[in-house]
Amino acid sequence: MANRRDDDVPVEEDPLADEQPDAEEEGEGEDLFGDNMMNDYRPHPELDRYDADLIDDDEHAPMDVRDRLAAERAMAERDRRAGRRGEPRSPTPPGTPAFRTRIAAGLEASPTGSSAGGSEPSEAGATSARKRRRTAAGFSEAGGDGDPDDEDVPESYYDLTHERLSEGAEVEKRLDSKIRTNFQQFLLKFTAEGHTVPKYPDLLRKMAEEHQPHLDVKFTDLQQWSAQLALWVSDFPVQILPILNETLMLEASRKFQTYARLAEMGENELRVAVHSFPIKEPIRELCTRHISKLIHVNGVATKRSGVFNQVRRLWLRCAKCNFQKGPFEVAEEKDLRPGSCIECQSKGPWRVDRQRTIYQNYQKISLQESPSSVEPGKMPRSKEVILTGDMVDTVRPGDELNLTGIYRCLYDAATNARTCFPVYRTDIQAVHITRKGDLKLIQISDDQQQQILELAKSPNIRERFIGSMAPSIYGMWHVKSSIALSIMGGQQKICAGKHRIRGDINTLIVGDPGLAKSQFLKYVEQTFPRAVYTTGKGASAVGLTAAVTRDEQGGFCLEGGAMVLADDGICLIDEFDKMNDQDRTSLHEAMEQQSISISKAGIVATLQARCAVVAVANPTEGRYDPQRTFSQNVNLSDPILSRFDMLCVLRDESDPVQDERLADHVICSHIRSHPEANAEERNKKPKVQQKASYLEPIDQDLLKKYIVYARQRVFPKMTTVDGEKLASFYAEMRAEAFRSGGAPMTARHMDSLVRLAEANARLELRQHVNSKDIDNAIAMMLESFIQSQKHQVAEELRKKFRRYIASAAPLADQFMTMLEKLFKEKTIQAQLARPGQEVELDKVAVEMADVVREMEQADLDIEQGQKFMQEQRFLHSFRLEGEKLYRVI
Repeated sequence: MANRRDDDVPVEEDPLADEQPDAEEEGEGEDLFGDNMMNDYRPHPELDRYDADLIDDDEHAPMDVRDRLAAERAMAERDRRAGRRGEPRSPTPPGTPAFRTRIAAGLEASPTGSSAGGSEPSEAGATSARKRRRTAAGFSEAGGDGDPDDEDVPESYYDLTHERLSEGAEVEKRLDSKIRTNFQQFLLKFTAEGHTVPKYPDLLRKMAEEHQPHLDVKFTDLQQWSAQLALWVSDFPVQILPILNETLMLEASRKFQTYARLAEMGENELRVAVHSFPIKEPIRELCTRHISKLIHVNGVATKRSGVFNQVRRLWLRCAKCNFQKGPFEVAEEKDLRPGSCIECQSKGPWRVDRQRTIYQNYQKISLQESPSSVEPGKMPRSKEVILTGDMVDTVRPGDELNLTGIYRCLYDAATNARTCFPVYRTDIQAVHITRKGDLKLIQISDDQQQQILELAKSPNIRERFIGSMAPSIYGMWHVKSSIALSIMGGQQKICAGKHRIRGDINTLIVGDPGLAKSQFLKYVEQTFPRAVYTTGKGASAVGLTAAVTRDEQGGFCLEGGAMVLADDGICLIDEFDKMNDQDRTSLHEAMEQQSISISKAGIVATLQARCAVVAVANPTEGRYDPQRTFSQNVNLSDPILSRFDMLCVLRDESDPVQDERLADHVICSHIRSHPEANAEERNKKPKVQQKASYLEPIDQDLLKKYIVYARQRVFPKMTTVDGEKLASFYAEMRAEAFRSGGAPMTARHMDSLVRLAEANARLELRQHVNSKDIDNAIAMMLESFIQSQKHQVAEELRKKFRRYIASAAPLADQFMTMLEKLFKEKTIQAQLARPGQEVELDKVAVEMADVVREMEQADLDIEQGQKFMQEQRFLHSFRLEGEKLYRVI
């Protein structure tokens, strides 16, 4: 065989591939263990002579992947030039280090090192050669389907059921290889329940398309695939996760050239992000039994450090002879001992080879317990979390996090020096992070999207949406409308000169005590994905905006306040009137420019506060006096009032019918909300439910998804169709504001009208603003302005601007409002006529002649009124007997 010429055998052809072995010869075989077997190993001093120049007994540094690949290429090139061809080699067993080394560089081609696109073999014996060549080409091409042999690895090769992991820091090589093969097969073969296609090949392809440096792996998937591997991941993540990261990198490099080039450069940027760990631990209960184990905690990020460069793989050069040595894996728990230089035998000094040294991004955050999970009377605890790689700068202060990580124990020299006995500090090495409350990260399934689009097609979607806001609170349609529009918000714009116009809608609610003002704020906090709740008395200026504090190293750092934490969300401020004037002044920039400028302790910075503000205040005298102006009732300055787009005034007025309905609503709400209520009690409804005949409430879970969908995908545009209508309305409102007093009307309210119109369009999932949206915006602005006036002035304004109200409100609502007003007046007349006697509300009648006269004064169509009296909504609340109209009680 040694004397054969290379020309006798075609390239990449196995001449024995098509020969069938003889059964008899196969059965007999040759006895290798004969009596004279040891004669082959007897010494021959005359023959056992070797050239000293060919023997290399020196110590060499261990070769990394790149050096080994370069050596293999050099030897292959040397053999090709010399015209030599090595013996055919058997395929490298899958899962072995040599196999993965060649895969990383796409070298699993022919043994001669020729490329997949080389010369074609002859027809003789070409079947096996073509199969072998196709396999090799699949490894090196981007997006290949992988090695067929890997998919056919028997389960016994990677079964970990009977394996044991030693307590040492390193995993033995045999078990290491088995774990790699097990996880490799998991990525190729794992199929979730109810599916027929493997799950992770698609996720690998998506990872490569988005160039993501991590793959999300569900812990329960690992449990279903290999319970032993999942157990090791949870109990020994420090030893197991690096093995899984390398396996993922090698698997990705086989399929995609991008990762193959990274592997050739010696970088292992890919990591396995394990999530959905079933055992969730409170931060307060983390203790010694969790050290070096996988944990799952949640909390709120309060601090965030800058981004640093951490050495991950170190290369050194001898300062005397400039010889290179490395790489050294750098870890906090390991001592770095480079030893002596191989070239000059010097033990130092060494300098860092910054060109080849590999770094990674490094950041610290503080994770604090969620305020809702802290036990009464205890302070929330926090823990330091380490973010590396692509997780850096993905978390902002104020984000609520679901964190999967490794609870580590590290030596703390500063604490030891202070306490004079060994103390170790602990932190969490992040493996996977999920942010709560981020609209951009919330996923909506196809089924939910279909439900949302069907819901948006409802003719009365606006009324249904507003009616579903805070369903436990009775009435208060104007407040619910204002909060609904604040949740939806308008569209922010960047004007010429980089001037930014906010799109968030600010709302101020003022009213008498006991009208559920704070309950509205709590409802928004529970419904909107990102909302921060605070109170005016318990919050200072720096608590609402930003503060400059000292960090652990003694330097100054910024900490965001409530409005910074509510960026891209809603900031809810209760007891707004209890704030100091200086603290309220600090909100001027945050509410209009939506930024917070800091110039303290050498720090000059601008923080973003792009959030809507919903504030609640009480009147100065305890109750709102309609005979006084708005500024006399509320202790707020005009500059702060002009920054609110809508004002809502709540008055606790006596109305026998409304009071009875309110009491019935509260009682039914208590019955439905009892923890031990049965199915019948949970479906209990009030006897008389306003507008129940035509308004079907939206399920709260679907309502939350509807809000997320609208904020993510609907961006309404304003056209010039009704610009003249807005301009004329604004001019009239300005004139009335200067004549009658009340809330100030400034140029900001022109922007508010546009924002309200866009919010109305977004509420119905429309990309364009139409005339109906503008009418609704004008009606909302007009109602806010009228409510801030004295009682006499408000009635005059309602008559003067009746055409704007009529164009916005549906005819049915106008008829209902008119009839409620007539019955209220008749009830008051009956009470005055018979003082001290109880008035039976179902006996109070209104003449049809009074109804017709009121309709003519309100410019309502008589024919439309007759049609409305035949609808279910009218019959649900009133009954007609002859020429008299009665209420249904």
